[in-house]
Amino acid sequence: MAISGIGSSCSSVYGNTYAAWKNHAVKKTETKETAPAQTGKAEDTMDQAVSGYYSRLQNNYDCMSNGSVTISSAYLKKCTSDSEKAKELEEFLKKVPELEKQGYEQLSAQNKALGGTVTYYQQTWTVNKDGSIQSTVYSVTETEMTHAERMKKNMDERLEKQKEKKEEAEKAEEKKEEKAKQSEKPDGGTQKISVPQAPGHEIMVRYVEAESELEANALMQKEKPEDAYYPRFDMNI
Repeated sequence: MAISGIGSSCSSVYGNTYAAWKNHAVKKTETKETAPAQTGKAEDTMDQAVSGYYSRLQNNYDCMSNGSVTISSAYLKKCTSDSEKAKELEEFLKKVPELEKQGYEQLSAQNKALGGTVTYYQQTWTVNKDGSIQSTVYSVTETEMTHAERMKKNMDERLEKQKEKKEEAEKAEEKKEEKAKQSEKPDGGTQKISVPQAPGHEIMVRYVEAESELEANALMQKEKPEDAYYPRFDMNI
């Protein structure tokens, strides 16, 4: 029985199989190598976009260039790809100088009533990853009263205001009940329905009183948020 054809046939089949496997392996390797490269390229592009947007904010708004406003990296990335969020952010940045002026005037008036003078005022702003805003006022006040005496007087005034608000609320409730009794029998006229307005962004403000400007600056440095965005620097330069 002739078997001379087996060798050439096996060689041909093996050669074709090996060639197919080799092509598959090469394609698989190329896919593995290309995927991370493409992902890395996309991340680099996003980083460049965020960095560019952050630089533009610093150039256009003093509150960004002087470091009083800190923005979450995650939220800044959202603003880079969402024009509506970017518009909201920049509208807030425009208002910062006026908000700080109002805050200073309010604190000055409050401390003046307590016999003190504000000698240092610095307000910081933090835009969190969900877009909410927090603010902290660091101040130094000179007064003839001790810190404990000033705090007690301030507390007494707050309690008095709370008492007045409570009394006003009770009077308003009494008027509401009286009005409800009068309107139990409809007269067939028109009825007005009060529709509450959509709530806007509320900014939580915290006040920190320091003994000196040096202490105030030290406290500010300690309270920088962990996810705050800071521009990257090219280490190859």
